[in-house]
Amino acid sequence: MEKADTRITGLWHMLIQKNKLESISTSEFEEMAKSKGLQVVEVSQITYGFNFSHRAILLKTNDQKAIYPRLLLENNESYKSSIEANDNHQLFWEKVDWFSPPFIPRCKIYDPLKYHGIDIRNHASRPKHDIQSLFGTALADIYNLSNIIPTTEVTLKQSTTIEPHVPLIREAILAFYSGMKIVAIGALIPIVENILTKLVGNNNSKLVLIDKVHSCINSAIKNVIRDHYGEFTWIPPEYVDLKYLKVVDERIFMLETLRGWLVNSFYVKTKSYENVSGFNRHIFAHAKSDDWQNGDNFFRALGIIQALAFVEAYAIDNSAVSIFGPDPDSNCEALREEIFACLNYQSLKQQILTIQKQSRGLPFNPTSSDDGWLTRDSMLSDAMNNVIIPQLKEKGWDCFEVSDPEKDGEYVTVKSRKDDACLNVALLFSCATDNSIYRSLAKEHSYILYSGAQYHQEEFAQDVDAVVQPINAWSAPENA
Repeated sequence: MEKADTRITGLWHMLIQKNKLESISTSEFEEMAKSKGLQVVEVSQITYGFNFSHRAILLKTNDQKAIYPRLLLENNESYKSSIEANDNHQLFWEKVDWFSPPFIPRCKIYDPLKYHGIDIRNHASRPKHDIQSLFGTALADIYNLSNIIPTTEVTLKQSTTIEPHVPLIREAILAFYSGMKIVAIGALIPIVENILTKLVGNNNSKLVLIDKVHSCINSAIKNVIRDHYGEFTWIPPEYVDLKYLKVVDERIFMLETLRGWLVNSFYVKTKSYENVSGFNRHIFAHAKSDDWQNGDNFFRALGIIQALAFVEAYAIDNSAVSIFGPDPDSNCEALREEIFACLNYQSLKQQILTIQKQSRGLPFNPTSSDDGWLTRDSMLSDAMNNVIIPQLKEKGWDCFEVSDPEKDGEYVTVKSRKDDACLNVALLFSCATDNSIYRSLAKEHSYILYSGAQYHQEEFAQDVDAVVQPINAWSAPENA
């Protein structure tokens, strides 16, 4: 705001002293302004605001444009009644280690949170790390494909700072849905700093990271305030205070919660970082830990890039970025088809590789994102349900307890009985299973079977007091 003529500010104090803010007419106000020696060009009644509408008097002089709200903040009931809920909402975003997301309708934020057992209003009753873990599971439902696809193909392409990165962002999305989750996260995080540098402009490119954050968000807020009130040179200071504006303008709230997260979480020094996700620039860049590899951080990486597009919409003059959700186009449909192709191919690839390795007794080498366990889990269940249990039932055994597949050791078990006899069978995914698993299972199971080819059975099953053989060579016995 420019420094205002003292006569402009004097009118405000006069209206307060005479208790005429709400009742004075525009003609009476014009006379009052002229009596102060101001060259009045226009006096009119206006309405301003974003989430709330407020009335005010607009005064234009030769070189000034002043706004006089009709209410003092202390008399503004709509504002006062919203303060507590707004403060609690801000504390919620701080507690879950995130910010209020732009471009997403509130219902598509609140409904997933509710589904995952998160109550925004009563978040104080949950420990910080518990609610952060719950929030991580909700992120995939907040940043789902209906958000990711159009925002990437439409909104991010409108951004001058992000558009050059869209091919890489698209590739990261496809990598994530192809099972290479950690690669996708690692590709997205460095983009954030490049965007921040572009947002502050060449003249400020040498600023340290935190100063870049403040610089671009301050620029965005300045223009949001101008959009909130229209062009002006003076308004009472309390009406441009961020404590007030974050309550009455959702855009300011989003920007302030984003600033808080960037400063206090993403860019905070490692020794001060205490959040669950590990989504911290220093942890990633300096390999302080592998916490950043948390799969939920893919959605955080996309979310922060989307949020910086929102910052650009206000921080850069004449930005083409729309703050409203985009309409899908043919590029969106193309990306959607590619993503589903990746999902289908990933499932097929895992099955083929698992069968090939199993048939040859080869080890399963996990990647950072996926060790293939879900595929092996499914194959164990199928073999138990479709081979072992039918054979037992055919020989008159009553199968009364079937376990869930155990990842540690990769096996599934069944307990059966006939008359007074019991017969317990364990199925290993691979012959090449640690000897300790064989010996542990042998304590309660008469048969230990394995899928796939025989592979050094005498070594892996050494000193095991149970019948050990491939599932394809086994027939259920008549008696125990």
